[in-house]
Order: sequence, then C-alpha cells, then structure tokens
Amino acid sequence: MTVNRGMLREQGFKALSEFLNKLHVYKSIGDFETAEKFFLHYTKVDETMLKVREIVVANKKPRRIEL
Repeated sequence: MTVNRGMLREQGFKALSEFLNKLHVYKSIGDFETAEKFFLHYTKVDETMLKVREIVVANKKPRRIEL
C-alpha cells in the first residue's frame, strides 16, 4: 500500500471536507437516522482493513520518551 502525499493534500482534504459537511447538515436538520446510516456506512470495518491494522500494529515504533 502506498500513499501519494501530494494527492492527499489536494483531493483528500476536499473529500474529507465534503464528508464532514454532509454529516453536519444531517445533524443540524435533526435527521439522526440518515446521519447515523451515513456515518456507519463509511466507518464499517471489513476483513481487509483488519489485516491492514494488524500489519500497522506489528510495525509500530515505540513512542519517544522526552525528558
């Protein structure tokens, strides 16, 4: 898996902004059912993401200790 950091700044911020704007509109108008369905759809964790998480946790570096 690779990440193109240039595209992250260009398209990632725009996509995240649109996602949060939609969620905010649903919450603001009191449409909790639609907001919940919308949010749960995009936060669902599948088997592929669980495998990715295992790899990330296995390669995690320890935190720096600053005195």
